[in-house]
Order: sequence, then C-alpha cells, then structure tokens
Amino acid sequence: MSIKRLLILIFPVSVIVDLISGFCTVQLHTYIPIGQAYRFIIMAAIIYMLLKRARPLLAWMILCPISFFLLASSFWIIIHGFEPDNGFSPAIEIESFSKILYFMLVITFFILYREEIGLLDPLKIISNYGMIISSAVLISFLTGFGNSTYGTDYGFGSKSYFKAGNDLGLTILYSAVVSSLYMISGFDWKRMVKLLIISSAVILIGSRVGLVGILLWLTILVCYIVFIYRPADRRIRRRFRHYRPIIFTCYILSVSGVIYYLLSVFDSYMLFKYTSVGLRTARSLLTDPAEVYISKFEWYEAVFGKGMAALYYFVAHSVRFRADYRMVEADFHELLGGYGIIGFILILSPFVYFMFKALTRYFSHPDFTLFAILFVTGSFLAVAFTAGHCLRNPMVAPIYAYIVSQLYYGKERPVDK
Repeated sequence: MSIKRLLILIFPVSVIVDLISGFCTVQLHTYIPIGQAYRFIIMAAIIYMLLKRARPLLAWMILCPISFFLLASSFWIIIHGFEPDNGFSPAIEIESFSKILYFMLVITFFILYREEIGLLDPLKIISNYGMIISSAVLISFLTGFGNSTYGTDYGFGSKSYFKAGNDLGLTILYSAVVSSLYMISGFDWKRMVKLLIISSAVILIGSRVGLVGILLWLTILVCYIVFIYRPADRRIRRRFRHYRPIIFTCYILSVSGVIYYLLSVFDSYMLFKYTSVGLRTARSLLTDPAEVYISKFEWYEAVFGKGMAALYYFVAHSVRFRADYRMVEADFHELLGGYGIIGFILILSPFVYFMFKALTRYFSHPDFTLFAILFVTGSFLAVAFTAGHCLRNPMVAPIYAYIVSQLYYGKERPVDK
C-alpha cells in the first residue's frame, strides 16, 4: 500500500500540482514554488523507502553524488567565496542539484522495488500518466488557454500550463513508448486509441525533440506490428492478418497528412528551426559561451568545476541575457562546466551504464521490449547532449526509471508474460 500511494503521488498527483503551479504563474502572475515543495515531499518518502533496502546501488546513485556536491560546494566557497562577480548563488546550486538528486532517487526506488511495482500494472499507470498530460495539452491547443510553446505571436504549439516544452515533449514521447509496450502486451482498440492521443499531443507541443522522436518511434512501432508482431490471443492473431496492410496504409497516409498540416501552419521561425542552420544555431548560441568558460578553467576548477550558478552567470552575460543567469540547455556542457570532470563522470555514468546494459541485453536476447529500453536510454543521452532538459526533468524521471528497472529482470519481464 505504501508503494501504491507513492506511485499515485509520483504520477497523477504530480501532474495536477504542475498544472496548478503553471496556472498560478501564467494566469495569476504569481510564482508559488509548490512544485519544488511537492517533490521534496516525494524525495523524503523515497528516502524513507530506500533506507529499508541498503544496496551498493544506493551508494553509487545517491551517496556518492551527495558527498561530491557537499565537498565541491565547500571548495567553491573557499576558492571563490560569495563574490557577486563570480555569480555564486546557493539557491541556484541547491535547486539544480536537488533536481538531479530527485532523478537519481526515483531511478533507485524503481530498481530496488521493481518486484512490488511490477504487481501494480506500471504499464497502465504510465500510460494513464501520459494520457492525463496529453489531455491537458490537447485541450489547451484547441481552446487557446495555457502557455504557447514558443511565443504568442510566433512559433507553433501549446504546452498547456506546463513550464518547459522540451521537458514536456520528452515526457510524452517516453510515455508513448511505454504505451506501445502496454498495447502490444494485450492488444485492444482502447489501448491503441490511447497511444494515438498521446502521440498527437507530442506533435502539438511543437518541440523538435518531441516531433522528430515520435515520428521515428511510431515508424519503428508500425514496422514491428506489420512485419513481426504476433498477438498472444489466437483469435486476435487470425484477425490481425487482415489488419496489417490497413495499419501500414493508414500510417503512411497519416504521416503524410501530419507533415502537410505542419508545413501549412509553421511560420518562418518554425521552418528555420528545422533547417541544418537552425539546428546548429540553436545549440551553439549557448554552448559556445559554455565552451569558452570551460576552456578558461584552472586545473583544480577542471576537476571540481565552479558551480552551476557561476556557469549560468557567465553565459547570461556573454549572450546579454535580460537576467543574471541563463541555463546552457545542454546537459553535458552544464555538468562539465558546473561540476567539473569528477561531477560529470559521477552523475553521467549511471545513464551511460544503463544504455550499454540495454545494448548488450538486446544483442544477447533481442525482443521489442529491450529495443524500446535501448531506444529510451540511447535517445536520452543524445537529447541530453544536444537539447538538454533531461537530467533535471522531474516529469520524465519516473518513466525513465521504470524503463531501466526492466534491465534488472532475467530474460522474461512482466511485460512479456
């Protein structure tokens, strides 16, 4: 019951909290940190659960990053002090690291309690999680309420009352991946419709990560269903032979229609974003100052970094941002610039490990579930390097955590039964 209540807090309730927080910011112009406070409560509950199961994983994922942050923070204060010119801000440091710690805690919880979570139908829970988020996006897109993904008079897409479009796009994309596993684990039309609604919401957000990712994933899924998939139910399997050409034809027509629609509604700003120059410019505008900042490190700064706030301070003033701090929006650059080589390796190593574990498991025992895990773990690192919004994305954390927890089963996982 404790795990079930915690999953309710992590999935559906957190969506409601994020929507309320965004509504207060957008409609009432009042910033209330209820999202941060709520996730601190979840972190406390997870820590309580993890203390019951001491494992080496707990030290690797939680204790080592915390120890590094405390030592590095002391180092930053001793070397650079609290001088405003260096941009040091304890509030930014704590907020930044707490989001990373939240991600690590959720992953550790899902891995250590994977057997108990597996009994609660997590595929359905995550599919419903994506459905709730997608419904909010679709309602906002149709009614015009909520945040525009880019601007009110340019760009395309709606992110409802959620704050970050890339965070949201990646979250719904991965919920679509899990919904696909839910659909093929027991094929029926309700699950298929739910997947289509979630996929539509990814497109209507308008972010490049979501749009490119969902088209790639749906293409893989349709090819799998048409050429490989065999439903477990014998009656569905017989009927499915007639559905395969229909599904393939409908998908080709749907993709063509979506591309035609997007090209007709995209303005010059959105069209430029999808050109090679636009892709390169969006990344280099913030990563170039970060690379200049990192190149000026002394050897001890290269080892421990100078803190996230100092990096954001330098980037903001380099690009003449209207505020004193500006995120780089590329996780690799932020980790290296903020936490140095040690912090970079310490925080990134679990995610690299999960990807290679998925890769080796897939080639040793290939199936669609392992391919989905490889797709998530590989794309996660690719997006972290290019677009950011991954390692400190609390919305995507539980989906990613569930996906990698499946790597700790044997050849047969709950989704395959």
